[in-house]
Amino acid sequence: MSLEPQRARVGECDTPTCTDEAETITPEGYVCSSCASAIAAEYERARERDREAGGR
Repeated sequence: MSLEPQRARVGECDTPTCTDEAETITPEGYVCSSCASAIAAEYERARERDREAGGR
């Protein structure tokens, strides 16, 4: 096992298990539209959990 960081693949999604072409910059990296949608959904679920817990 190498401790050297993985190199980014230019033009490909930053999600480790995805090989689609990247097209959107997100807080998680440069990702494809499918991964961007999944990230957005997770952020929305977190926002809802925060609202239910009394946060803003």
